[in-house]
Amino acid sequence: MKPYQIKEFVDCRIDELHALFRDVYASSNMMSETLAEKYPDIASFARDLATLRQLPGAIALAVVIAHRPGAYVIIRPRRPSRLQHTADLNMGVARRERGQGLGRLILQVGLDRARVEPRLEIVYLMVRADNTPAIGLYEQAGFTPLCVLHRDIRINETYFDGVLMRLCVVPGMASSSPMDPVARATSGPA
Repeated sequence: MKPYQIKEFVDCRIDELHALFRDVYASSNMMSETLAEKYPDIASFARDLATLRQLPGAIALAVVIAHRPGAYVIIRPRRPSRLQHTADLNMGVARRERGQGLGRLILQVGLDRARVEPRLEIVYLMVRADNTPAIGLYEQAGFTPLCVLHRDIRINETYFDGVLMRLCVVPGMASSSPMDPVARATSGPA
């Protein structure tokens, strides 16, 4: 692996981060939305990152190689008071850096940070069911599939299933599947 640094988004140039996101979204059709839908311009991207910085427990990291961000992970805590112990994960790797282990690296560093963040207990992510390399990566990191959302994503006239996955980052907290009858029977107020 090439020499790298892990940096907080705040320590990276906004135009370089935006270029990384543009590359990830342009070189993969695995995202549920296009970059133009998510961030119509660099100003909306900058506003979203500023909002992210204000969220207690938020994690936004980049792998920087040769002074350029090559991969990122965002763990975004949910805002509603009853969901603030949960967060959503989004990550990507630049086309030029794929296949070198950067996805595994940035995912692990992000999850290590989440494990010591006292506000976070559960991290969720969505992945297309046909993205088997990503599902394997997430399962190796400890994520468990919760459910398959049939026909969740439509690109032109083709439908794709989505997989909702979660990881409990609190030591000793089980990630049992909701399909487990014991988990279903014992779930309720704690």
